[in-house]
Amino acid sequence: MSATDSPILVVVSDPVLHPEAVHVATVTGRTVIDTVDPKEIARHAPRARAVLVDAGGSVHFRDGMRHPHLYLVAPDPGPVDWRAAMTCHAESALLLPAQSPELLAALGREDEISSGGRVLGVLGAVGGSGASTLAAAVARELADDALILVDAVDRSGGLDLLLCLEDAPGVRWPDVALDRGHVELADLRRALPRTPDGIAVLSTARSRLGDSFALGPERVSGVLECIRSGAGTAVVDLPAGALGARWASSLCDLVILVVPAEVRAVAAAASLTADLAAHRTPCRTILRHRGWSGMDVDDMERITSTDCIAELGRVAGLPKACELHGLPGRTPRVLASVARAVTAELRELP
Repeated sequence: MSATDSPILVVVSDPVLHPEAVHVATVTGRTVIDTVDPKEIARHAPRARAVLVDAGGSVHFRDGMRHPHLYLVAPDPGPVDWRAAMTCHAESALLLPAQSPELLAALGREDEISSGGRVLGVLGAVGGSGASTLAAAVARELADDALILVDAVDRSGGLDLLLCLEDAPGVRWPDVALDRGHVELADLRRALPRTPDGIAVLSTARSRLGDSFALGPERVSGVLECIRSGAGTAVVDLPAGALGARWASSLCDLVILVVPAEVRAVAAAASLTADLAAHRTPCRTILRHRGWSGMDVDDMERITSTDCIAELGRVAGLPKACELHGLPGRTPRVLASVARAVTAELRELP
């Protein structure tokens, strides 16, 4: 990301402290998001490079939502509310304006240690679009020692089935507890099941027993922040439709929207792309031909106001092969070509 792509979130309610905090955030050169609205905080926090809070703003980060680069600020000469700092898991607490240089230095270190990570979301405009298969193919194209393929669809069939990893040893979503402290990307990758070609996969757990576990955006955000901070790449298979678009707007650096070439699917895609554009989340589309097609590329681009980077036609025998044996070890040529178009878009991000 460039310096202004990943913002600093300022959640400061103290009228004396507020202008000091905004000033420090502005000096970094990053975009500054200044809000005390709980909904806005929840939306912007996952993509923020750092968060500045005062004692009042810290309440939003005490239960459930946390941020690895959170700083509690207090008005000079103090004192600092250390109880608030501890309960919101602040990285440090500083007095403003007296310790503005120290805060600027800390924000500068975040840029040095956490730049370079990328999160690519693959989203189906409607169910059955083929987003999971494309996500797996893209991960295969990108495969390296810093990539994780993330299944973000709660109680889905699971990417582990698509990649024949259902019996492979390794941690699954219920085993991941990043709220206990920072986890290094390399350690997370070592704990996950891997395909023979080296793709680390974070997917669902399999049990015949009743399970209350629910996968939510906070848990997904924690994993993606771990990947970003390690300068890694995450390919995320998102829930189809509006839910996936809401997650993507706060979690992803680029969204690939897979749109079947059908009137209702393109109409649904138009709504999703409007939401993503409103949140300034870059989005590209793939036109998917899964049978008779009522729309073409020009129609879809006009209706969704997006750039279509590839068309994905039917791949003979692929649905049956995936059902019986998982995604073939050698990606079919048509699918591989689309996956390469997606990786090219990701690499062009600033």
